[in-house]
Amino acid sequence: MVQAFGNRKSSALAGMVLAAGLSMTSHAQVADAVSTGAPAAVAAQGAHDFRGAGNPHVLPWRDPATASSPAPFARASSRTLTYYGGPVIANVNVVKVNYGAGTYQPYVSGTGAGTMSAFYGAVVGSPYFSWLNTDYHTSTQTIGYGSFAGDKSITPSAANNGSTITDAQIQAEIQRQIGLGVLPAATANTYYAMYFPKGKKIQQGTSYSCQSGGFCAYHGTIKNGSSYIFYGVHPDNSTGSGCDAGCGTSTPFNNWTSVASHELIEAVTDPAVGVATTYASPLGWYNKTYGEIGDICNAQQGTVTVGGVAYTVQKEWSNSKQACITNF
Repeated sequence: MVQAFGNRKSSALAGMVLAAGLSMTSHAQVADAVSTGAPAAVAAQGAHDFRGAGNPHVLPWRDPATASSPAPFARASSRTLTYYGGPVIANVNVVKVNYGAGTYQPYVSGTGAGTMSAFYGAVVGSPYFSWLNTDYHTSTQTIGYGSFAGDKSITPSAANNGSTITDAQIQAEIQRQIGLGVLPAATANTYYAMYFPKGKKIQQGTSYSCQSGGFCAYHGTIKNGSSYIFYGVHPDNSTGSGCDAGCGTSTPFNNWTSVASHELIEAVTDPAVGVATTYASPLGWYNKTYGEIGDICNAQQGTVTVGGVAYTVQKEWSNSKQACITNF
């Protein structure tokens, strides 16, 4: 879903837009949306209005002037995720992609300790993943640990690399870079985690990254013949970007691992949301009111320790525990 750390959801998480580690839509927003029959994308912070095929699911941006800790929902039972017949990612293989030249946060451009690369490499084999199969396997699909394929830097075409970059341009560039052999070919497990340099604004539908009414991040889907390409979009969160203020209240690195975890787990449990148009396949695990697994717990952070290193993640909804958790 679109992760909009804060209290609103842009066009759900492009796939689902999320503001990992940020906060959720207020009770009032949810109540208003539900009472008026608004689509789930509006009802839940970060929920995705998948009724328009090709829309990613977003994590909404949160106004730092009005944001407060998210209040728990009144009834845990109402948050249960339903399986709608679509795919899940069995063993996610994360490819981290830097989108063109420019200035990146050091934890985005770097590859050692304290970077997004280290985070992905650690979390996909951690307890953060170990419980997912218990709650979200299907009759024909399982969810196991993942792997990290490493960092890739691409040189986008000028047409897809303006000061504002649309989701359609991102999709086109992913496919172009796969065709050039710069990015590895997509499989049913591949997840391209796209990162952008300072000064780039992302447009998804009518909403924009890092601003009021916009989003912190999102995950989306590209229809590729009879298969899919899964990706996540993470704008720059450097000082002055807007995402530095509206996408979390911890350190910049902790905020971005939280946002990334939100999108990653949603992509694993509902990877084809970006092309779903009804409450049916290819939609995966989804709640009509609150959205995806991460949306229900938006802004609730926890930690996962791997090899003695503690990483900040967003808690995710567990159907069996009826609670937001990081692991069993």
